[in-house]
Amino acid sequence: SLEHDFTMPLAVLLCLPLVKGFEPRSIGRPTLGNMGNITGPSYRVNSTFKIDLDRDPRDRWTEAVEAKKEFLKTTLNDVISELPNWVQKMVPYVEWMLDDAEGFLPEPYREEVKGIARVAGVPSGQVLIANIYYELASGCTGLVAIDPKTNTTIHARNLDYGLPGLQNLTVNVEFFRNGSIVAKGTTYVGYVGLLTGASPMGFSVQLNERDTKNGSVWDNAFEALFRGGAISGFMLRDLLVSGASFSEAIHVAQTRHIISPCYFIFAGPRNEAAVVTRERQSAVDTMYMKDPRNENRWFLLQTNYDHWAKPPADDIRRNYTAAHMRDLGPDAINVKTMFDVASAWPTQNAETTYTTLMTSSFDTKSPTDGVYFTYTRNN
Repeated sequence: SLEHDFTMPLAVLLCLPLVKGFEPRSIGRPTLGNMGNITGPSYRVNSTFKIDLDRDPRDRWTEAVEAKKEFLKTTLNDVISELPNWVQKMVPYVEWMLDDAEGFLPEPYREEVKGIARVAGVPSGQVLIANIYYELASGCTGLVAIDPKTNTTIHARNLDYGLPGLQNLTVNVEFFRNGSIVAKGTTYVGYVGLLTGASPMGFSVQLNERDTKNGSVWDNAFEALFRGGAISGFMLRDLLVSGASFSEAIHVAQTRHIISPCYFIFAGPRNEAAVVTRERQSAVDTMYMKDPRNENRWFLLQTNYDHWAKPPADDIRRNYTAAHMRDLGPDAINVKTMFDVASAWPTQNAETTYTTLMTSSFDTKSPTDGVYFTYTRNN
């Protein structure tokens, strides 16, 4: 359902990082100060887990968590250690709220979080906190272009994040209902939303942070506490598994109340792509690939800044990525060349955790059709 009630979900957790002394470890967009050179090799993600939506929510993530249990525990400890000591002592109370407060987290996410915690052998409050921690901020690059030989829309996505070890938790997932695939995605084990994904003959999508003056963690907490904003990663997962079309998905992305300004980058199976620029209440702009305002015309590019404004001088990803695409030219677009652009510095940088290449040109009965693969970076 696209109508999950996020009015109160995780509002208390969103307030935890607001206390004095809390500074997330290097979370945010890459800059010349931290993007640095690529620090390690890239490895193809060979772990693809089936998430059966007909299964009990507590059991859906069992295989993925069992495979990544020790890495998950380490990352959860890292996340919790970022909080001041007195806040860490509140984790049991967070767990109590998850267990006993109806509506604190909408289904099926509440039961999935409990199931992940049970399999990992950790407090469910830790898993819940981590789900919000991943929403705080991230640097991203989205790139869409059309392969002229196959007439396929190719979507390349880099996710940059400063928390160490996320590469070890990166997996591809396939969501099934009634025996048929309804969505593909890339996620960190333990996170039950989706920031990257594709639906069969529907759309591919990614979420990018949007830098704004009112986009602080405090602003996001206020939005969840008092104004009923949706958690974007949960909303995107709902949207991907719903069977929505490209145009229907864009409408939801334009109109649904969310807790944080962001960008939704969409690509469709019929040579279509769009960037939806969001404030919390609604979209402030939607630019399609063939929009006259798109200076690139034959490709669509989005990092963490409004397309009508110049990026800051310390973030060169947009200019460099556009230059690499123009050097390539529209006739040379294919999966390999798009991956090469996504792999080139500074599109890939020291903060990049993974790169996903995807299309939505696959059928519900044929999950191996189309393109969907992920490489972890800086291993």
